[in-house]
Amino acid sequence: MASLAAGQRYDLVVFGATGYTGQFVVEEVARVAQKEKNESPLTWAVAGRSTDKLNKAIETASQETGLDLSNVAVVKADVGDQESIDAMAAQAKVIINCVGPYTRYGECVVRACISKGASHVDISGEPQFLEGMQLEYNEAAREAGVHIVGACGYDSIPVEMGINHMIQNFEGEINSVENCVIFRGSGAPIHTGTMESAALAISNADVVREIRRRLLPLRLPSPKHRLPRRNPLHYRDELGLYAVPMPTDEPVAFRTQYDFFHEYGRRPVQFRGYMGLRNAFQGIGVLLGMAYFAVLCYFSFTRKLLLKYPEVMTAGVFSRKGAERSALAKSKFTSVLMGRGWSKKLDHGSEQHESPPDQSIIVKVSGPDPGYGATSIMLVASAMTILREKSVCARKGGVMTPGVAFWDTGIVKRLEDRGMTFEIQK
Repeated sequence: MASLAAGQRYDLVVFGATGYTGQFVVEEVARVAQKEKNESPLTWAVAGRSTDKLNKAIETASQETGLDLSNVAVVKADVGDQESIDAMAAQAKVIINCVGPYTRYGECVVRACISKGASHVDISGEPQFLEGMQLEYNEAAREAGVHIVGACGYDSIPVEMGINHMIQNFEGEINSVENCVIFRGSGAPIHTGTMESAALAISNADVVREIRRRLLPLRLPSPKHRLPRRNPLHYRDELGLYAVPMPTDEPVAFRTQYDFFHEYGRRPVQFRGYMGLRNAFQGIGVLLGMAYFAVLCYFSFTRKLLLKYPEVMTAGVFSRKGAERSALAKSKFTSVLMGRGWSKKLDHGSEQHESPPDQSIIVKVSGPDPGYGATSIMLVASAMTILREKSVCARKGGVMTPGVAFWDTGIVKRLEDRGMTFEIQK
């Protein structure tokens, strides 16, 4: 296995490589490293608690990719041992953190990255972690010149990069965006790691409100032309589908637009997210399922039962084993981002258009199974963007959203090179 010379760092270190998602990320890094080896060779390592399991993860990745990974280094690191986390961060240019729930296990890694000069990407969708890290560590990360970028998986790269791509390809000014994500595939179970993160997000809602009050003290201008509130179950004529709310991306999108307005004076884009479904019966079922899951997470007793017996409590929707690869291979997603705006720009984002929006645009972002295949592509592309384009990432450092960090970078091209698509319809 490869070893570092004195004073050198690995380009990427995958922390949590032995986990369910981590395995897919290791395989994606291997493919990207193979693609880049002739132009700019990539040095990388895997990290986790067990050396034996890390070696097994490398072996599995070699089998799945058909690549020789015998030179991939192994770094032992455990969130229960801060010294080991510090040592890992000291050996990396970018940490790819796959160890969740991040509210429980993420802060020690972020802290180590800032103190040791490593950038950090993760796939958290947990508002308490994402917003808490920005509140507590943004200034320290700026001073250290490192980028700490959360939500770099399915939450929330399609929406964040989709909105950025829309703005950059719209001749005028965007007022609002509605996203309707459409899932196709085998209905494979979701790994319980995702469930635990969602449970923490729901149960800690009061904590999140207090963090948000401190993190986002200023107001955005009240839009004169508001995005309409839609019924929980409604029909979308433009898609031929029913839709139900899917607000998971909204907190991240809001922080991006807050930053764009207060830092750069851009007009904030209103955003709401939905899930598209074939018929009303599916929509009613999804709404009832969401309500049931929220109740389970809200009360401590039912939450303990959920975490202890996830397969039973969710009728197999979540599984500790996760989905079979054969099932994931049949899954894919399309995010249809529908934007409305004006053909002309005003001088500053606080100015108001008197007339209603007169232009529309649609951006479709598509990829393989969102939970693991697409998430690994998006996470590694985020890490590679920081690694290769650090000089053009926002503000040269800080804790920020993907939309802010990757605004002026080539991340969309990286994603397209790895099989995702961004299609514009005007």
